Amino acid sequence: MTPPLTNREIEQLVIQAQKGDEDAFAQIFDAFFEPVSRYVRLRTKPEEAEDTVNEIFLKVVRNLPKYSPDKRIISGGRGAFAAWIFRISRNQIIDLYRKQREQTSLHDPVSGELKFDFPDPRLDPQQTAEQHDAHRAIHSALKKLPSVHREILELKFLHEFTNSEISEITNKSEGAIRVAQLRALRELRKFFPND
Repeated sequence: MTPPLTNREIEQLVIQAQKGDEDAFAQIFDAFFEPVSRYVRLRTKPEEAEDTVNEIFLKVVRNLPKYSPDKRIISGGRGAFAAWIFRISRNQIIDLYRKQREQTSLHDPVSGELKFDFPDPRLDPQQTAEQHDAHRAIHSALKKLPSVHREILELKFLHEFTNSEISEITNKSEGAIRVAQLRALRELRKFFPND
């Protein structure tokens, strides 16, 4: 497995891809396919995920010549390009929701299990069961949050974006992101009074 690309390497690949270098775009695709797919799978029905990811990457190809990095977020966090591609992903999912007018779930529709609830192989069965119960409790509490708060917490803690990157993705100010995170965490804390 190759190590993840740095923000500077990604920006260099983007410049090359903007000049028509197909190998550079292939490297970008390889670097972002799994994170974008995971983001989409958490927000769509399984049968829609593949088409949605394909649409996202088509939009990336079409809009790549227009991409210009935000200098504020090149060096820290996941980087300007990651924020840009996740904003495209978010907008594509919003478009899908508008077409369907229905909510999605983080639960697998067949088994009812959480889609992101993967056991840690280092834990014994008892610890795995406790971890599973904790994930269910957190997921249950997250479902009770307003969708905007839930999304910000997922971007921050599940996808590990910085506030600046979340600001780029959601098109809200960093101050609004910080306030929303604080409110979301306060609301979430209400569901765990003893923890």
